[in-house]
Amino acid sequence: MKYPLVQNYLGGQFVPSTCETAPVISPLDGSQLSQVPHSGAAEVAAAVSAAKAAFPAWAAQTLRQRAAVMYRYRELLVQNTAELAERIHAENGKTLEEARAEIVRGIEVTEFACSLPQIAAGEVLEVSPGVECRVDRVPLGVVA
Repeated sequence: MKYPLVQNYLGGQFVPSTCETAPVISPLDGSQLSQVPHSGAAEVAAAVSAAKAAFPAWAAQTLRQRAAVMYRYRELLVQNTAELAERIHAENGKTLEEARAEIVRGIEVTEFACSLPQIAAGEVLEVSPGVECRVDRVPLGVVA
């Protein structure tokens, strides 16, 4: 295998799966790149439980602090574009140009997420004379 066995990410760390795995086959040459777990209900429930436990601390962060995490993610995408493009190329059979374009699009979406502190601060709308509606955006919690 070109890459190590894929592990689940749970509670801030990579953990091996106890479920069956499936091979990741490159459409370029038929070689096995890695294996991915077929995580079952118990592993998904453990991931949801860990995410729920982490949610209060994440929700307590300001919008700006959460955006800083996205800025760091964007920087990692930019710094690792070549390696990511190689992996997309090998795993999906896309040309390197298509793979790079996919990463650029991901960077654009991340940049939009980084701009949310400026555009999603909440609004107060006067819906009729003397009647206002307030729009606030808050974290929802665990979503799958």
